[in-house]
Amino acid sequence: MILSYLTHKKWVLTNSGIKIIATQSPIAFRDLVQAFQCQNEMLICADDSYDSLDIAKTFDFVGDPLLSDNIIKKYMSNILNSYIANINENNRNQIFVALQNLEGAIDDSLMLEDLPLIIEFDDDLKKLLKFVDLHIDSKFTKNPYAIIDLVLKIHQSCNLKSIPVMCNLTHYLERDQLIELSSLAQQMNRMVVLLEFTPPDLLVVPEGVQFYYIDQDLIDLY
Repeated sequence: MILSYLTHKKWVLTNSGIKIIATQSPIAFRDLVQAFQCQNEMLICADDSYDSLDIAKTFDFVGDPLLSDNIIKKYMSNILNSYIANINENNRNQIFVALQNLEGAIDDSLMLEDLPLIIEFDDDLKKLLKFVDLHIDSKFTKNPYAIIDLVLKIHQSCNLKSIPVMCNLTHYLERDQLIELSSLAQQMNRMVVLLEFTPPDLLVVPEGVQFYYIDQDLIDLY
């Protein structure tokens, strides 16, 4: 994949694992953050054959997992659809039997009321799961690395094709965690882009990880 930040050298992103794009320039960081969110047109993306790729479809802007609010919420529709598509027939039937029992219990209780009350149960599993508020356990969304791990697992289990883009992970992940993250992405055959705002002497780049740097004067340093 080839990624171009206008007026700068092309970035060639190869294979899976983490790719670090870092800068000390507030202008460059702002441009890149906004571009990955399709708020400007400062990024151009193409495949290895130079066929143009849509930024919105190619990348999934996650942002800063420590500062961004409720990152996982946007994936719930994908998680819901994946669960419904993959649930086995036995479990599906058990859910519907339990639902029918619940309906019967409520019907029986309503017969004791003076008012002519009735209920209508829908056997739509998606509506049921929304009703019971299917969600990720919040204890797994407090730790930055756990959030990153969750995002990758969601991409894998829901077969999402986009590339996660996360900001400033090197600010609070240790080198061994970054190595572990790159290894996890490689095992999943996934690419993850880390967008970092940091001076070069504080940038943490594990061995073997692709990285590109733009200094505070907007000069490309590789």
